[in-house]
Amino acid sequence: MLRDHRQFRSGLGAGYTRVPEHGNNYPLVDSDPPRHTRVRRSVQSEFGREAMERLRPVVRATAVGLVEAAVAAGQFDAVSFFASPLPDLSTRLLTGIEPPDSLRMRVWANAVGQLHGPDLDPLERNLVSQAFDWLLDEGVPALPKHCMGRRVMEDGGTNGALAESERLTTLFSLWLAGVDSSSGLIGNAVNAFAEFPEEWDAVVADPGLIPNAVEEVLRWDSPLRSVYRRTTADVDIDGVVVPADADVCVLIPPANRDPRRFTDPDRLDIRRVDARAHLALGTSIHLCVGAPLARMEAIELLTALARRVRRIERTAPAVRAASQTMSKFESLPVRLVTR
Repeated sequence: MLRDHRQFRSGLGAGYTRVPEHGNNYPLVDSDPPRHTRVRRSVQSEFGREAMERLRPVVRATAVGLVEAAVAAGQFDAVSFFASPLPDLSTRLLTGIEPPDSLRMRVWANAVGQLHGPDLDPLERNLVSQAFDWLLDEGVPALPKHCMGRRVMEDGGTNGALAESERLTTLFSLWLAGVDSSSGLIGNAVNAFAEFPEEWDAVVADPGLIPNAVEEVLRWDSPLRSVYRRTTADVDIDGVVVPADADVCVLIPPANRDPRRFTDPDRLDIRRVDARAHLALGTSIHLCVGAPLARMEAIELLTALARRVRRIERTAPAVRAASQTMSKFESLPVRLVTR
């Protein structure tokens, strides 16, 4: 379904509630070709290899600093030490948006994630509106020269293809949606290696496994729980005829642990040869545009941890965030046993 945008469209919304009902349209996710193609091309190069390599030294240095601070702390919350600050910094460097503070950024990003789920709390809707207002009134006017934010808002992206009505919502989704996914990936990675210490032993012994380990973490514990599509005509799904204009929910975690696709799917295996076949960051034309940034952040953090840490241990029960759309942690108390 995710690879067939002709029969399963996103233009009416990629969340539980359709765009006409909740009133928020994010051009990168709530659109179909040719609009989607035009919008994506306007920002695609911002996440290309060259752009990521420019960011890498700062992300790497920050990851090393965070790990050193965590080692010094002894016991700490991996969400507040790792999962929040690293994506916050990367997104700030990439977009040029300087948020009022990390806590508010986290609250806003969580509200944006909830916007795509059922039973949206009015409080969450108000938080999304608050974030939009702040970005328009304070964030955009304070953007530095020659940053992605200015290119989107003033030039319509790198190719000038964004309509004026699309610019703020495009920048908004790149800003907050990206933070939520990256934060979820980092927290889930720390939890995964606390759960499977033998896999962490393998990472420490061979850091060259880290890129594939990130893919396996994405498969084993996807930050994204679900996405929605709407059918354009009657369609047969495994012998069941789904009528036209139906809402279809794709559950990402079960797909990533499908035993017909992955051997021993409930086990974390960082040497899994097909780990990258997961759907955690989308696929086809709706592959997450920020995927290179999320991967880079996770790789640099795990690399910094592998140099210093022999074991990651939970010190108290972890608390999952109360989100119907994202699989992430509210708190993840751990300690690091150094090498």
